[in-house]
Amino acid sequence: MLNYIKETIMAPSTRSSKTLDKDRDKDKAKELQLVSSENKMRGFKITDNERTRKYGIGANSLEMLTNKAQLKFPLEKLHVYLSSDGFEVSDDEYLNSLPAQTLFIVAGPDALITTDADFEFEKLRQQSPLLKVADIFYDFIEQHPEKFRRMITEYEQQKQQRALDQTKAHLSLKAEHLEWFEGGEERFKSKEEAMTMRAQTRVRGYYYKTKEELTRTQLFRQNAKARQVINSVLEQFRYLLIGCDYFSMMFNRQCQQKHEFLQQHLGEEVPDAAAVPNKRLRQLIKDYTTRHGILDEWSVSLCTDLGDFYCQGAYSDNGNCCSLKHTINPYASRENLILFQVWNLDHQIELSRSILPALVTNVQELISQPQRKCALHNKRVVDISVLEYFLEIFSLKNLKLVHIVCHEKVQRTNRSNGRLLCSDCHEYNIVQELMQLQLEN
Repeated sequence: MLNYIKETIMAPSTRSSKTLDKDRDKDKAKELQLVSSENKMRGFKITDNERTRKYGIGANSLEMLTNKAQLKFPLEKLHVYLSSDGFEVSDDEYLNSLPAQTLFIVAGPDALITTDADFEFEKLRQQSPLLKVADIFYDFIEQHPEKFRRMITEYEQQKQQRALDQTKAHLSLKAEHLEWFEGGEERFKSKEEAMTMRAQTRVRGYYYKTKEELTRTQLFRQNAKARQVINSVLEQFRYLLIGCDYFSMMFNRQCQQKHEFLQQHLGEEVPDAAAVPNKRLRQLIKDYTTRHGILDEWSVSLCTDLGDFYCQGAYSDNGNCCSLKHTINPYASRENLILFQVWNLDHQIELSRSILPALVTNVQELISQPQRKCALHNKRVVDISVLEYFLEIFSLKNLKLVHIVCHEKVQRTNRSNGRLLCSDCHEYNIVQELMQLQLEN
């Protein structure tokens, strides 16, 4: 009888324990599988600053990438940089945003990175007497700026004419113009796809520069409330960038919606159209921003249907007019594509000197003066003007495409238009609805 009671009472407990153990094992296996999928190995390429050797390596994190690179290029303090623009890769989030087979340069922390454009430009300069103008650029631009402007203008006019005479500017596919895709553009199928990525890369660079400068401020490091506000601003910037596909249409000649200065320059009307993101989430956000007309005005192309870009002039010039009449068509030749690297997107309201300090000041006032009133509605402020700061940092509302000789790196007198908002402000409600759309999705 005692044995029967033991078996009757204890047996269910034993079976239940085994079942729980099996469930735990399954959960652990799922967790391991999830971690494995998130840390999927991807292939990258590494080289040194002199391009003496190149290696292909697999990595699933920045730490693994750095450790493997250390074996190939033994350096005391090894850092990883993008070969395309010299930007340092400092965290896994940025590494995961880059495509597979991206080429990295490994060098010390204080190295002056030779980008792909600089490296190829130097090779072409050695091979072509036409590119001897690079000597003037590096040796005499500061000592003889007027002479440099005159010579490079004459050179570019001749170069542009030769490129157009080759009648290859209108070609689009890799199979049609193979030499255009040599080097960094090998992975793309069309010129438009490559130029789209170049525009996105420049805008992504502004995002990571903004993130880096904001998160290293004393206010962010020492004040928990400020840290929460700044992280929220960066998150809203990220979803607004998704909504406009990182302004990928800026350099894409197939985008029919052109910048208004092109209409003035060419003296003709151009039809309107919008670029369409290719993922469901981006499409949802894009649909929302389009309905409210948030970014349409600045989601435009800066080039003609053939691919001609015109310099919009120096900061001190009135309007979008370049007195030196700089123009370039990077779709015409590989040489032009490389030279297009020296065309800058110039922040008219300066990013580091005006926009970001104003943003930090507004964050500080928001958390230190919670009873402050909105200037428009006389109600208590609840947020900063994220959309205005977004347009000043990333969009053509504040960016001007200029040749390097027209990029005046001088102290600007204009200031950011960012301010504090209350719950009645239209801009505040628009951004809040956009973030709510993301949460619901």
